[in-house]
Amino acid sequence: MELDDFKAHWNNIQDKEFQQQKFSSEKLEQIIMNTTDTLNQLHTKSLFWKTLGTTTCKMLIGILAVAFLMTIVDAIHLHKLANIPMALAYMLIILLYCIVTIWAYNRQEQIFTIYNNGDVKASLKLTITTFKKFYLLLNIIYLFLYPVYSYAVIKLFIPYWHPSPQILYITCAIVTVVCLAGGHWYYKAKFFKKLKSLEGNLKELES
Repeated sequence: MELDDFKAHWNNIQDKEFQQQKFSSEKLEQIIMNTTDTLNQLHTKSLFWKTLGTTTCKMLIGILAVAFLMTIVDAIHLHKLANIPMALAYMLIILLYCIVTIWAYNRQEQIFTIYNNGDVKASLKLTITTFKKFYLLLNIIYLFLYPVYSYAVIKLFIPYWHPSPQILYITCAIVTVVCLAGGHWYYKAKFFKKLKSLEGNLKELES
């Protein structure tokens, strides 16, 4: 359900909520408006990153297709056909990264438009818990995906760099830490502050 429909849905059951809670109609209206505005901001941010991430991944997939063709031509020219399976494996890893990223952005956008059978409190609680579970799952996935993705990118797009295995592993580990830390900082600044606002609204409704 879109956010405008979500807002209308909440407004339609305002009288019912008022009967169940010891709130003035103005106070309940303020809570609903604050909640709707916060959800709208979170949805807008998610939609922006979904659009940007999907476009970037599609471009990366196009680059992969070109790189694969160049790898085949180069392998045939240099009589190194044995390099093709390894290059294909690296491309599949990068493709997996793109698929996971697109899924993550789509899922995140959907979270901020969910509702539960006309129950404001249940809808708000479901949104908060679903996002927290999603964020935890996302970090676990990327904890394992970032290192292999970094390794594949280095091997595929920087073929003339030949570091020792130790240096390569350390590089991938550093990239993983930086990406996870940067992502966590961004989510903490842009999402979790808003999430605290939603939790405050929920506490008021449950008090």
